[in-house]
Amino acid sequence: MTKPKFSLLGNPNYTRLYIAGTSSELGSFVTETALMLLVFKLSGDNKSYLGLTRAVFLLFLTIGGILGGPIGALKNRRSVLIFCDIIRIPIVASLLFLKDPDAIVWMNGMIALFTGIFNPSRQAMINEIVPQKQIKKANALFGSTFATLHLIGPFLGAWIFAQTGRMTEILAFDLFTYFIGIWFLSRIVYQPKSSTNALKSNLANELRQGFRYLKGRLDLMSMFANNIIAGFVIGLLIPLLLPFVQEQLGGGEKEYGVLLSLFGLGGIVGGWFSHKASQNFSTGKIITISIFIEPLMMGWWVMNTSLMMGYLIFFLWGVLVFTRIPSQLNHISETVPSNVLSQMFSLLDLAFVIPNISSGILLTFIANDHKTVDMLFIAALGFVFLIWPRAFLKETQSLFSSEVLKVDRDNESLS
Repeated sequence: MTKPKFSLLGNPNYTRLYIAGTSSELGSFVTETALMLLVFKLSGDNKSYLGLTRAVFLLFLTIGGILGGPIGALKNRRSVLIFCDIIRIPIVASLLFLKDPDAIVWMNGMIALFTGIFNPSRQAMINEIVPQKQIKKANALFGSTFATLHLIGPFLGAWIFAQTGRMTEILAFDLFTYFIGIWFLSRIVYQPKSSTNALKSNLANELRQGFRYLKGRLDLMSMFANNIIAGFVIGLLIPLLLPFVQEQLGGGEKEYGVLLSLFGLGGIVGGWFSHKASQNFSTGKIITISIFIEPLMMGWWVMNTSLMMGYLIFFLWGVLVFTRIPSQLNHISETVPSNVLSQMFSLLDLAFVIPNISSGILLTFIANDHKTVDMLFIAALGFVFLIWPRAFLKETQSLFSSEVLKVDRDNESLS
């Protein structure tokens, strides 16, 4: 007996997951931007603190990501998501009273820990509550929505902080979004698929299983290697973005927020373009072409000295990044079996985040000793010379050709 077709937002479980995820993400985008500005201000415009803030945030996000994949495979994913939202509430509330930049950096890291645990379970849960034929649309909708939040969140965070000079309103809004998320997650009717091996598994075994599977897939190894390189470069760019806007483009906190928002606007276009392109091109081709163009955007950005042109560059860069990200999620969703799905999403995050941490740590030691533009120029050169030669590797050719068989997965266990 065939089940009736339904639109994505006509699926009540997906709708609840969608609202829960997007509401908490909006609060997080607003808070993350404002906290970066707050730490920079409290530290006396110390660029090293920007690297430290980023490194600590991503370190804890990585630890959470390492735990999040196996936990999602072993536990009820809905319960994992609800627990992560609940535990982040008192942590965010503590930021209302903290004035020391070091304490703020570490509490922000604790928020990242549970965000890291949250993300793999949310992504894997999509594949359990959405029919297989609609997974691409589901990933594209999440991707384009997060791009929209990236448009709204940083602008709100930077604008409110620039106007008030405090975090009270921002943190109150962030707390409210967590309560919304908990309410919608608790209403999801969810019965995880049983696994005969689950009771015999543990976290270490789940991770080992994920790494073993990854080593046998050249296309995934190429995609993960690209993420590692991009992660290191972007890890240098993000902490230096605010001082670059101030020193090279003649902007301030508001212009910094506008810049991030335009990146999000580009992401909306990129999410739409990713969905349209996937109807005519394989996910592997989209991923490969996107990552090979991104070093050009980095070089253009570093050489530019016009604020208006900077806005355009960041918009186009957002298009590229959010064309690639949903395609990566779709590639995994289409070709990876369910028993290692959570692990692959977790490892994909790690492939980007761990190099980000390395960059942030590096900046804590060198940021105040070198010009911002010089550091970003070297990063852009590294991006070019690390990405472009990979075109000749068999891993890249495997990803571009996309000859991997798709998984025939039954995702209509719930309606």
